[in-house]
Amino acid sequence: MRMGRSFQEEDTAIQMAPLIDIIFLTLVFFMVTSVYATLESEVDISLPTADSAVQTERSQGEIFINLQRDGTIVVNGRVMDMETLQEVLYRVAEHFPGGTVILRGDKGVALGKAVEVLDRCRKADIQNISIAALTPEQASEAAEGGS
Repeated sequence: MRMGRSFQEEDTAIQMAPLIDIIFLTLVFFMVTSVYATLESEVDISLPTADSAVQTERSQGEIFINLQRDGTIVVNGRVMDMETLQEVLYRVAEHFPGGTVILRGDKGVALGKAVEVLDRCRKADIQNISIAALTPEQASEAAEGGS
């Protein structure tokens, strides 16, 4: 009489449904994060340089205002006039108290236009305002990459 157990090898298969779910979630994650990375740089702006320029972390309620050389204001891919910008700034201040405005202005933009945007930020009670600039090293890398 045999007392030993007989083991049958089970056919192990990879479950495809969880694998596909993970791949799709990863794909969606990268698609969403790439949109935020390109929003502020989609406008062709030649930023000024500054030795003290530093890279900052993105935060919630942060808004990029792009000033093109001709004075056009672009926010999230939309061209705006000053009145529309003011409405957007009021909504940002309402929904994200203490939110940040980052002003990206072309080197050749008129100072008066930048002051007008800063005044609109002040009217909306937005106090945390930064002006984007590149370090000299970043500017030379951008010049090499653009040619």
